[in-house]
Amino acid sequence: MDLKKNDLKWKISDILGFEVFNQNGLRLGILSDVVLTGSNDVWIVKCYNEEILIPALKNVIKEVNIARKKIFVALPKEYEDIYGQVKLADDLFEYNGHYVYED
Repeated sequence: MDLKKNDLKWKISDILGFEVFNQNGLRLGILSDVVLTGSNDVWIVKCYNEEILIPALKNVIKEVNIARKKIFVALPKEYEDIYGQVKLADDLFEYNGHYVYED
């Protein structure tokens, strides 16, 4: 499946493993999977053993930077009700059994 954002196209497989940041520039984790729901995709961001489910909507996904392998999102206020205070990732991630370090 191809997604389109700002006249750029990418495949889901191209963005898996990208770091995900919130609207304040704080790292939430790594995009580990995408669930195709029919109406809109749901992106699964993994931070340690926890997952954050993010709807792939234009008002939520603000930027996908292919060159820097980073995704920027604006989480709705309701996320704190669902997840509590969203835990932020530190400098070390595990993705598919591999460790990913910040550059």
